[in-house]
Amino acid sequence: MRITYPQYLVLLVLWENDELSINQVTEKLLLNTNTLSPLLKRMEKIELLQRNRSSEDERSVIVELTKKGRILKGQPEPIPEN
Repeated sequence: MRITYPQYLVLLVLWENDELSINQVTEKLLLNTNTLSPLLKRMEKIELLQRNRSSEDERSVIVELTKKGRILKGQPEPIPEN
């Protein structure tokens, strides 16, 4: 599977700490929410992650890896160039 460099960065963050809020991911990657949201939607569409409302705070969306996203961690995938 080919992923983009920004997708790879999101995966790196989630491989380190799965189940983060969107705000936590934006802080770790130094991105704006409006930049990250479309990226997460595309990653969800190819089943690398899923987004769910927090049970503790309905305003917060939690991002977590799917099985497919976790499996990529162990694969010798070349780092995307862009």
